[in-house]
Amino acid sequence: MYGTGINGAPAGTPRSRKERKMSLVYRHRESDHAHCSGIESLFLVPSQKCLFTASRDSTIKRWSVGAGQPALDANFEGHADWVNDIVVIQDLLVSCSNDKTVRMWSANSPGVLLSTLTMHSDYVTALASSSGRNMVASAGLRGDVFLIDLATAANIRLYPKQQQAQQQPQQQPQQQQPASSQYMQTGPYGASPREGADDGPVPPPTKGSMYALAMNPAGTVLAGGGIDHLIRVWDPRTSGKIAKLRGHTDNVRSLVLNADGTQALSGSSDGTIKLWDIGMQRCIQSFSVHSDSVWCLKANESFTIVYSGGRDRCVYRTQLTTRVAELLLCEQQPVRSIALDPSESGLWVATPSSSVSKYLVPRDLPTPVSDGKSFTAGRARYLGSSPNMRARASMDKRPRDPAASGPICVIKGVPGIVLHKVMTDRRHVLTKDTDGNVALWDVLTGGVVDSYGKVDFDTKERELFEARSMPSWFTADVRLGQLCISLEPPSCFLAEEYALMLGYPNVSDDYKVNFGKLVLDGAFAKWRKRQLQQQQQQPQHAPPPGAVSPSGTLVSDDGQPVYPELWPRYWEPGAVPPAVMCQSATGQQWRRLISHFTGSEVEPDEVPTWVADVVLRQASVTPKEAKCAFVLLPVEGSNLPSLMQSKLNAPRILQVHKVANYCVSKLADQGVVLELFPVYARRPKHMAVEPSEAHDKPFLELLCNGVGVPYEMSLASVKKYIWRKSDDLIFNYRVRDPHNPAPLPVVTPTNS
Repeated sequence: MYGTGINGAPAGTPRSRKERKMSLVYRHRESDHAHCSGIESLFLVPSQKCLFTASRDSTIKRWSVGAGQPALDANFEGHADWVNDIVVIQDLLVSCSNDKTVRMWSANSPGVLLSTLTMHSDYVTALASSSGRNMVASAGLRGDVFLIDLATAANIRLYPKQQQAQQQPQQQPQQQQPASSQYMQTGPYGASPREGADDGPVPPPTKGSMYALAMNPAGTVLAGGGIDHLIRVWDPRTSGKIAKLRGHTDNVRSLVLNADGTQALSGSSDGTIKLWDIGMQRCIQSFSVHSDSVWCLKANESFTIVYSGGRDRCVYRTQLTTRVAELLLCEQQPVRSIALDPSESGLWVATPSSSVSKYLVPRDLPTPVSDGKSFTAGRARYLGSSPNMRARASMDKRPRDPAASGPICVIKGVPGIVLHKVMTDRRHVLTKDTDGNVALWDVLTGGVVDSYGKVDFDTKERELFEARSMPSWFTADVRLGQLCISLEPPSCFLAEEYALMLGYPNVSDDYKVNFGKLVLDGAFAKWRKRQLQQQQQQPQHAPPPGAVSPSGTLVSDDGQPVYPELWPRYWEPGAVPPAVMCQSATGQQWRRLISHFTGSEVEPDEVPTWVADVVLRQASVTPKEAKCAFVLLPVEGSNLPSLMQSKLNAPRILQVHKVANYCVSKLADQGVVLELFPVYARRPKHMAVEPSEAHDKPFLELLCNGVGVPYEMSLASVKKYIWRKSDDLIFNYRVRDPHNPAPLPVVTPTNS
């Protein structure tokens, strides 16, 4: 599909393997100051008065929460997917993500990444830490559990044992479907790697996938729970198994261990909280306070009180000795994570929204007969019944008014994008965020071109619809709460457009721009500039064709700027630089702002060879030109002659105004002088306006299927939306009747 071929291969040469895709994230203007998607994990460091937040937008942020309104201290960017969990030990921040990595950062730095570990074969969902042994455990889908020595970043597999792993088929990332792809789904709060069974029939993940981990401070006991409803307990010192706890009837979502590792608390999708005696290997108490899945737990230092949050949007405080529970607060969305002040006076709460709230916790513990605002936790007599039955059974005894009337402070986030639609021009994307605001993005410039406010998304889509036919050259998603496009050769180079149609002045009307190359050149401009500076022996020479000049402007063969405004929204002061995401040659995913490239990124280890071929070595990306056959015939009875050459072939992107020009010129050769009368559905800025009909001159009129043809349409668009047949496109021409002009086609998304 390439003119000279990528990687030096001739056009049409089949590829031996699938190329790595490259993704570009168009970040929100406030993304450096706030999260743009749901918060998955919180970690409070009381000694430093800072709070760490991990988000679905792939970033981690550190906030100063000492006094007054929380202030952002640092951004930690590097993950390429949701960040599922974080822990902090001394000056190390450890995070895990859906990008299958565990990353270690300098916790007190501006966001310095120290190490990336890639031992997991699927999403990494949970972490647990031991300050006494300077160790972290990680767990994820496929049931993998690893122990990580923070001093050396060395890791060992704890579960499943090596011999168990060898009995399973070898991992084939390019062929075998990961467990994550078997259960990712979009529910009312977005796709979630922690919950999915309640939103519809979804194939279960691989047996044994882990969702919860807990380790005591001394590092003598590690517990893990997940999809198989079991809690497995190990001794990290020997990697030996201590116990296997049975009792839950659904996924284990959260775990907490006491200081000496003798007791454990577990929260489950069955709606219960259980207290376990690990030595006796049995459940000693079961609490039913939630009406739906329990997603997060925190216990006080003495292990006498548990704070719990879950899918029912509630946070409860339950006394383990008296079984007295009270409703502390209700959120607008399910509670994903909580962080408790050591004094137990403040509680930070995270939800699938991009904001984090802090609530005051009443110091006085209620008694069963205190004021009617507390209740005795049920003993889970309704285990095995549906969530609705459990809810009806428990809500009768539950107070309706929470103890906290509202948050005392909020770390506000940016509304994340939850809905998108790629428009027919394959250049613009319509989006809708969690607040209902609708906007139109331009993927060639990386910015919002229009904001419509809170309008109906489908209505706006129909309003913006254009009869355009353009090859699909990228895929779009909003899983990070931001618009992300992914490019993969050779399809990313299929779309071209005339430069004039893109709004570039002072270019010839037949100059074409390749959309995929345009995006790649903009995204990797700084990398290419640094690479060329390293390669050139004589920097004073003019840059080679297509290179980046010192000012960052693309230059042509003669060294003069071409399209000085090519990347203004990428590089101009005040612009929000997009982020590039890709895989290394070893499969490790990485993310980097386009402004942070240094030129040291190695090809092909980090930058795929196909990207370097296009950006650095200017390999041709001209697609094998798709032609469209069409015929020009006079309207019957028009008394106009037939053209000498009436059957033609032209590029599919050729516009109707050029067909009309050809027709006028060929008729003039036969002595018939007509003038053009351009008609448009939506007139591009560079095209001529419709002429006045005041003078008595004959005008040409082009028709297809009995309707007038807008001059801005391409041959491909006319064939798709007006002709609607597989055989050759037929244009008819006649002298325009000013009193009875041909009607323009009415094309809508429903009849296209």
